[in-house]
Amino acid sequence: MRIFLIFLLPGIVQCANILFLEGVPSPSHHVWMRTLIYALAERGHNITSISVDIEENAPKNVHYLHLDRVYEVLYDGSGDMNYVELGRSNVFMKILVYVAFTMRALQGSAISTGYQKLLNYPDDFKFDLIINDFTAGPILLPFATKFQNVPIIGASAHYSVSFALPLVGGVATPSYVPYIFFASDLTSFKDRLTNFVALYVDYFIRDYYIAPKIHSTLGKDFPNLKDVTELDKLTKIVLLNKDSSIGVPEQSLPNVVFVGGMQIRRINDLPKNILSIMNEAKKGVVIFSLGTNVMSDMLNNDCFTEILEAFRALPDYTFLFKTDVEKFPVDLPKNVVSIKWLPQNDVLAHPKVKLFITHCGLLSVQEALWHGVPMIGIPIISEQFDNIRMLVRDGLGEHQDLITIERHAFQRLIERVLKNPKYGENAKARSSAVRDQKESPLERAVWWTEYVLRHPNMTHMRSDSVDKGFIQRHSWDIVVFIYTILLILLYIIYKIAFKILRKFAGKEVKKHKKQ
Repeated sequence: MRIFLIFLLPGIVQCANILFLEGVPSPSHHVWMRTLIYALAERGHNITSISVDIEENAPKNVHYLHLDRVYEVLYDGSGDMNYVELGRSNVFMKILVYVAFTMRALQGSAISTGYQKLLNYPDDFKFDLIINDFTAGPILLPFATKFQNVPIIGASAHYSVSFALPLVGGVATPSYVPYIFFASDLTSFKDRLTNFVALYVDYFIRDYYIAPKIHSTLGKDFPNLKDVTELDKLTKIVLLNKDSSIGVPEQSLPNVVFVGGMQIRRINDLPKNILSIMNEAKKGVVIFSLGTNVMSDMLNNDCFTEILEAFRALPDYTFLFKTDVEKFPVDLPKNVVSIKWLPQNDVLAHPKVKLFITHCGLLSVQEALWHGVPMIGIPIISEQFDNIRMLVRDGLGEHQDLITIERHAFQRLIERVLKNPKYGENAKARSSAVRDQKESPLERAVWWTEYVLRHPNMTHMRSDSVDKGFIQRHSWDIVVFIYTILLILLYIIYKIAFKILRKFAGKEVKKHKKQ
């Protein structure tokens, strides 16, 4: 495993004050952003992060402002976000849920102590850079109007280039790139039509619903706040969690920097209790984890029972079961170890790990591929369905539906991936390809961050397309104009042909009458 030598990066700049805007209520997004925060802190920069998730033992030059009311608002009992149920809905329902998710994050942020603390900073407080997680829209970006003339970097733990178009411009390609909530290979006209409509519905909702809501909610705190979509366009570069290990190849502008797998850092020693479990495993270890957002109460007892009974039927393997469950519906099998937390990246690096049963969140998939571990995907929501589709396509794993899970079929699926060498071989080959980079993703992210610090007024990478509306950017007006001209020409040709035929028919009628 390559050790990321952050201090050896060239072109170091003077220590800067950097503001991170982490408004996305998702622990996995914070894990990804935290990696960059800590790397920049190691470089001597002073970091202030306004965040839904915070770290208790952060470095001394990392200061968190807690958005402490966001999860309370998000899970207040009035239509809670049950991700298992939401994952079964159609793409347009998922868009509506995303909107509700964003609005609740906005509402919770506006009443949080961290928000008020940052709001009370002096207007002349000097930040040298703002790094904004734009996944949930510009819900915290109005702070850019308070600390003016500060360069902005956009960052997202998602991998979709299309997601970044409102920030840097470029052209959407819904003909072959699936929208983030739509898992399809887009081979049929129906799927391409659905994908096209979903993508543009998303964009228009962001511009004409979410943006005005942000303005109406936060406008009282930022008197100079105008159109938040214009704040997005101030973005200098975008750091995107995209790499060659997963996802569809996409065209992108030069100021979209791929730093996929940035969160994968040096391997730490495993805790003694976990190391003991790994060493004592007979044939190997299988990790089971549904990520950070799926709570135990989102799964029913039947689901837990079928999963555990499948594990019980494979006694030669040890199963590390990451869950917050206190009491299981059946006795825990002897070969299953229930654990509330595990250092996932470090565990995946252990040679005893033979299989990763995962929700197929992007960070988890990247870490498994980095360490060459095959997967069984149990997708829950968002891009997870698309991730497992591509893993199955490439022979890196198999798909298990959570709702229809049945112990015997699940057991056979686990055995298939464990015993068929193609899965492990394909995973090792992909690991070799993913690791073969001239620099680590984290080194790349740090270098580009400091590049913007060195050139805060940079405009040479900015595309003019960001200032154009969707109609102009995608040449819809040109297409409509051309088709209109063609229709007019066809109509003229039709009228001329009709008159000629009518005249000819008239002559023929007269000729027959004379005869």
